[in-house]
Amino acid sequence: MLIFPDLPDVQVEEVEVACEITLTLRTTSPMAPCPSCGTPSSHIQSRYTRTLRDLPSSGRPIRLILHVRRFFCKQSTCAQKIFAERLPELCRPYAQRTNRLQEALCQLGLRVGGQAGADAGSEQGLSGSRDTILRLVRRWKQSAQASPRVIGLDDWAHKRRLRYGTLICDLEQSRPIDLLPDRSAHSVEAWLKQHPSVEVVSRDGSSEYAAAIRQGAPQARQVSDRWHLVKNLTVCVSVQLAKTLAGLRHAEERRPAPTQAIQRVQQARAAERTARYEHILELQRQGVKSGEIARMLGMSQRTIQRWIATGTIPYARRKRPRASLIDPYKSYLWKRWQQGCHSGAQLERELRAKGYKGSPHGIYRYLETLKAAKLAPSKQKSAAKLASSIQPNALLTLSASQATWLFFRKQEDFKPEEQETLRQLRQASPQLEVAYQLVETVRERACHVLSSGRAGSPWPWDV
Repeated sequence: MLIFPDLPDVQVEEVEVACEITLTLRTTSPMAPCPSCGTPSSHIQSRYTRTLRDLPSSGRPIRLILHVRRFFCKQSTCAQKIFAERLPELCRPYAQRTNRLQEALCQLGLRVGGQAGADAGSEQGLSGSRDTILRLVRRWKQSAQASPRVIGLDDWAHKRRLRYGTLICDLEQSRPIDLLPDRSAHSVEAWLKQHPSVEVVSRDGSSEYAAAIRQGAPQARQVSDRWHLVKNLTVCVSVQLAKTLAGLRHAEERRPAPTQAIQRVQQARAAERTARYEHILELQRQGVKSGEIARMLGMSQRTIQRWIATGTIPYARRKRPRASLIDPYKSYLWKRWQQGCHSGAQLERELRAKGYKGSPHGIYRYLETLKAAKLAPSKQKSAAKLASSIQPNALLTLSASQATWLFFRKQEDFKPEEQETLRQLRQASPQLEVAYQLVETVRERACHVLSSGRAGSPWPWDV
């Protein structure tokens, strides 16, 4: 079993195995170069002992006891008269851990962070506290790389809403390149001028970044990054869905003509609301504050402020139907009812098998509306009219956010009821069909990028 690597000019004198493995090492080189002037010297001044920690072996920590020599520098003009021999292959000067242990702790910190890295390292036998890991991460430097060609720009927060910086990533290598102390156009422009190899820059919608790229890298092509592209597409699709759904609800609204009794009640409520509104305006003209008006009239202060801000008598609008857990299954219930299945228990079992999570009351309440359509033969015309009014339309209770989620989800994650709702949405408007095809194009492009192994590459659409 290899416990310690074979290093030149280092000899293992003793190995002690207990709860931890202790190795006693001694240097064997006849001379050592001065770290200041580089003059080799063989004139030994003294010896001392260094203790180092190394990577564990078979779950046991390793401690190195290294006997090191001090030498006199033979160069009379050298400022450093006495120096200790260096072992760059093994450890840094003054370090308490070997190079390979420091590298392991640094990589652990880069992946999971300081405290999490210390916890994971202690379980694996790696000696290093949270502060040690963070210090190694701050000192870590990337190996020399080729000049970046495709980069990504985005801001990051020192302190949200107060201080921001700029993160620059190499999208071909999928790794960060640099962190700028701010997100100003001047800093980004200066960085781009120092890297003339940049050909493509992926960014968000920031106008400052756009100006910095035009000035610092006029040869570079500006593209929108994948996240902001999908986000902007989501907003546009959501707006279009909201307009279409509002139009559908407006077209489906069928208010029965109010009776005389209902009209009298509505007129009384309108008169009371008008009197209250005028009272509020009169109190405001007298200099009474909105909080005091609210206490006097028994209303909330926000309502008072809203009424005053509108400038007219506020009237309540008809609210759209609320979505419920039974809505996605109404089409199935209607179909089974038309097939002759009127057993509530049987229909409940079928819905449970399809994934219904609501209460039985929701099922039976909807079945009551279906039973109301089953009238006497003399009233078949009225029954048909009632049946057409209660025939379920899932789009009427669908919110814009729920519809947007249907557009962007994967097809394999859909339930049969959701697939039917999506089909109705696409048929509801030509604009929605165009929007859905655009979303599909974006999804296909994402799958192509991921399958080709270029997950960090930008979208090929100009900003």
